[in-house]
This record gives sequence, structure tokens and C-alpha cells, in this order.
Amino acid sequence: MARGATSLMDAEAVEARFGEPLAKYGHFVSTEISQVPHSGVLKLLKLANKNAVTILDLDVSPSVAVNEAGLGTMDDLIQCVKAAEILKPARHAAEELLLVLMPNLGGADAVASMPATDVVTHLRDVCGSSLVAMTSGSDGCALATNNEVLRVPVTPLEKVTDATGAGDAFLGGLIAHVYAHGMPRTKDDLVSLGSFANRVGAVCCQILGAVPNDEARRMLGEQIAAYNPSAATRNETEARRHASDCDEFFTSLKDDSAAAAALANDGLKTEEIAAFAESVLDCAGNVLTSGIGKSGLIARRMAASLASTGIRAHFVHAAEWAHGDYGKAERARDVVVLVSHSGRTNECVEAAAHLKSVGVNVISITGNEESPLARVSDVSISYRLIVKEPLGTLPTSSLLLQEMIVNGVVRELVQRRRFARKNFLRNHPGGSVGETLRRDD
Repeated sequence: MARGATSLMDAEAVEARFGEPLAKYGHFVSTEISQVPHSGVLKLLKLANKNAVTILDLDVSPSVAVNEAGLGTMDDLIQCVKAAEILKPARHAAEELLLVLMPNLGGADAVASMPATDVVTHLRDVCGSSLVAMTSGSDGCALATNNEVLRVPVTPLEKVTDATGAGDAFLGGLIAHVYAHGMPRTKDDLVSLGSFANRVGAVCCQILGAVPNDEARRMLGEQIAAYNPSAATRNETEARRHASDCDEFFTSLKDDSAAAAALANDGLKTEEIAAFAESVLDCAGNVLTSGIGKSGLIARRMAASLASTGIRAHFVHAAEWAHGDYGKAERARDVVVLVSHSGRTNECVEAAAHLKSVGVNVISITGNEESPLARVSDVSISYRLIVKEPLGTLPTSSLLLQEMIVNGVVRELVQRRRFARKNFLRNHPGGSVGETLRRDD
């Protein structure tokens, strides 16, 4: 990290030396937080974004880069991290970065004990990366894309000669795999990428000083020849087959209970809830709930519950807004409620931005207060909790939290509007609910 000639590679120098070549020939651009000033790194990433896959390596602790190395401010470093399409941090650097980006996670000990898949999921969400690939030494790597999150174990070695450069070798394997096969789109793609990068890193660990000599080339050739991406997927399937019966069922119950308790105790801001409720109460027209996927089902249920308690509410699928349904929202009268766990769902974010631009009040329920949807909304209830879910991203506990928030909102509105049982009976005369209301009336 000693400053030398690389300290001169600021934004102006990078643009002068690399601007034209990147525009003409750039396909893959890899840089790192190391000896180049943050301004130079950021300029390189921004110059390349339109023409190349951009990759940022973060092996050094952010505080060291800012303080001891004097490469720039922490804000500069965060801009670099958010500008790269692929982020490749080491575990220790990822933990420190996460504490800076999400200070409400509970401190260093809480983040250090966090599963690797949770760490990469949070980094993906807060940085907006297409791929986060975190190395954790002998614990292997954890990978996150928009669709998948998983951990890939290390390649077994009889002996580690020298781990110097293993992270760089892993990155080389990652770049080679993306170059050959494109960005991972499925779970199998992600397992394949992680397994291949791990193998390249394993070869480096067996070579003294990470010198690319003939022995290293021979060993790398053997690893590539032996590599079978489908075998990696089969091994993972076998491991699941031998798991204890129903363990995950009861783990799910415990995780859901813990998430619910955390939400009830300290997971929400009262001022957000109050503002959300007031937005609905002040609505002179219709409340239009919206979402996509599983969050869309929660939004649909919210509309049904609001309607049954006397509030004019309808559901609009988030994908339909841009295909004519913007006409359903009346300026200055209607309120649109968007539900998204990540807060990054394109259909929701684009709908929110357009609706706000034409004067419609937009409120939301998200799991990330720093997300694009939360930022564009007039009011947002953000549950900002670490949620343990299968595969790191399969909607389970997050849906429970959304349901709890919707239930709380409905109950708050019933109380504030003094909505009586006789009114509920008028809206809901059918079924066992109606029968109970008539009997108790």
C-alpha cells in the first residue's frame, strides 16, 4: 500500500491515458482499491461502463485505503463500489464496508457472525451490483446475483504451499468464466462460476510466491480438464438429500418467529407508520396497491382488506402500469402503495417515478430504506431487518414481515376511522365472518 507512481493516477490521468482505448477496445475492465487514488478508480469505471463489464476487487480494508494509504475519502470509495457491475471483496473488507453502508446491522460482532450469503445479499442490495463474489479463505466463496444467492466450498487441497495471490487468481478464474459463458443467470451458472474460480485459486495456493511457472500452468491445465460444472450441482443435490428430515421446517419456524419479534420490538419507525396511515386517510380517491411476484400477492391482499373496511382500494399489477394502467391513477386524489422487499424491482421503481412526476402520491413498503423505491416514495415503511431465507433470497420470512406490516396498517386505520362492526357486516355479510358478525351484533 506504499504510495508510489500509482498515486499520480487520478481521474485526469486515467482519462488521458485510458479514455480512448476503453471506448474503442474495452470489453472487460478490472481494477481494485489498492494503490490508485479513488478518483482514478472511479473515472476508470465510469469511462468503461457503456462498453465493458466492470469489475472491482476489494481485498484491502476500506479504513486502510482511506487512512493509512490516503487514497481518498470513504465517500469516494463507496462511489467506486457502487459503480462496478461485479464486486469481488474479501470477507474482512466486505464486513467493514457493510458496517459503513448499513450501520444499523448491530455492530462488528453481529456482521462477523453473519452467514456469508447474508453478507453478499446485503452488499448486492445496497451497492446495486449485478454480481457480488466474496472470498472467505478456507470457507470458500459466496456469490449473489439479482436472482440467486449461494455459497460454494473450496476445492480440497492436500497441502497449501503459499496463499499469496489466491484472491487475484480467484478473480482471474471469475473473469475467464464470465468471458466464456457470460454473466450467470441461473443457480447452475452461479455454482459453475464459483467452482471454477475456486479451482483457479486452489492452484495458486500450491505455488510458492504465486509465480506463473511451468508447474503452475500444468496444474491449471489439469484443473480445467477435470472441471465439470454439472458435477458441482450434483454434489449439492446429494448433500440436500442426506439432510435430517424436517430440520429446515422447524428452522423456518424459528427464523420467522425471530424476524417477527425483531420487527415488533425495534424494526420500524413510528413516524413512518403514522405518515403512511395519514396518507391513506387523506386520500380523496382510490388507494391503488401494487407489486410483482410474491410481494404483489401481499399488495393484492392489502387492497382486499382495505376494501372490506370501507376504503376504496384496488390492486394494479406492477407490470401493467406502463401498458395503460397509469390512467387508473388520478392526480392529487389517489394514493398508490407499492410493495417490494428489495426496493429495487424495476417495474415498481419505474412506476413510482412516473406516478410522482404526474402528481400522484406514492407510498411504499420495502425491506431497504436506502433502496431506489424507498427514496422515490413520498412515504415509505422500511422494515430494515436481516432476514434469513432459503438460498439467501427465496421469499419466506420477508413475506411474513410484509404481511405483519399490512395487518398493522389495516388495524391502525380501523382504529383511526372508528370503523365499527356494523359497518364491517355491511361490507362482509357472507361466510363465517358474516355469520359471526350477525350473531354477535
